[in-house]
Amino acid sequence: MKRSKELGKIFSYVLILLMTIRICSYFTLFPDSIGITRVVKIGLRLCTTAVSGVFLLMLATNLKRFKFQQESILPLIFYILYLLLGLLSFLWSSGIGFSALQWIMTTESLVFVILFYHLYLAAGTTFPGQIHFSNILGVAIGIICVAFIVGLFIDPELFYRQTHGGEVSRLGGFIINPNELGMLAVLGISAVLFDIYLKLKLKLNFTILLLCIAVLLLTQSRSSLISFFLVAGMYLYLSDSKKIKLAAIIGAILTIPVIVRTIIIKTGDIEEVMSMTGRLPFWTDLIMEGFPREPLLGFGFMRISYSDKFDSIHAYAASMTHNTFVQVLLNLGLVGAFIVILQMATLTIAIKTFEDKHIKLLVLGMLIPLIINSLTEFGIFGESNYGIMFYQFTILFFTVTITRNDFFSKKLAQLRR
Repeated sequence: MKRSKELGKIFSYVLILLMTIRICSYFTLFPDSIGITRVVKIGLRLCTTAVSGVFLLMLATNLKRFKFQQESILPLIFYILYLLLGLLSFLWSSGIGFSALQWIMTTESLVFVILFYHLYLAAGTTFPGQIHFSNILGVAIGIICVAFIVGLFIDPELFYRQTHGGEVSRLGGFIINPNELGMLAVLGISAVLFDIYLKLKLKLNFTILLLCIAVLLLTQSRSSLISFFLVAGMYLYLSDSKKIKLAAIIGAILTIPVIVRTIIIKTGDIEEVMSMTGRLPFWTDLIMEGFPREPLLGFGFMRISYSDKFDSIHAYAASMTHNTFVQVLLNLGLVGAFIVILQMATLTIAIKTFEDKHIKLLVLGMLIPLIINSLTEFGIFGESNYGIMFYQFTILFFTVTITRNDFFSKKLAQLRR
């Protein structure tokens, strides 16, 4: 029993380390060298995928006692159809090299997620009660938050990004887009609030919660802040403690005016907020001018124009749409958009009909920041980012389950007699 607990802890640490390294593989760890950054990114991603596969094989003998089975397979099927259409789009892509690179990274991410999720299920079944996905995610993001906070004091020029003419400093620097870092912080908050809701490792989770909130505020991400209030509000609604609800209401009353003044409006430019930092006119030009040029099949996987950037008349020039759903419409046209709608619809049905309410709650908490971030950034169907990876995890939650193999258990019992 003691040895089993020790092995369970080791596997838990391995999964946390793998998740931490995998998230870091999306960071620009060497901003001064694009070449080194690309090599490191590719190396870390391939390593985490390979190590997940190796550890899964290590548990292969024990896995004979269990069997993986598929339940709500449609969300995964439509996601694979989306990737197949992306592969087919190489035939008409306006930039086949870029499309191929993005497709390979997105597909490799799915391979990693499948291997890691099977490893997580196998380890969780082998060491019951010791390994939880929320704990893996929460601790991994907590470690990254500590690194950013420490880095802020060591090298503020690297970890801070100056915007609005140098009047606003945002955590993330050129290592990661501050909005993406804000989303990551909210994912961490969602994970630890789930564990706090279940009363698991309260001291550790409250510590991580404070770290994630600090990082969120330092990123000054408006979309992530909205996600945070929605996630916190959801768990607050589910809480049975009147004291916690009262404290949250008082805290909101005291902090929201400050947050609105310093983060939402920032430099006092209301017009910037109303235009969503220039995104609204940019989306209008994309749909009115870009989309009609290739309405059926788009410009190719992750391409939004015939050239590398779309030159907007009323906004700015950019290589991505800052909205994952507009991105799909531009790069895979109406056919791609239809597949994505079906994929999200089947996932919604899977969530609604799934019996385990705790998994549904955990996934809902993850989807809130992912979807909101998708409205203004790369998003779950955009260029390669860790939001795609986490969305792929939500699909696997409802697609793959593990149960005891009764046939094998009976045969094993007969042999022992």
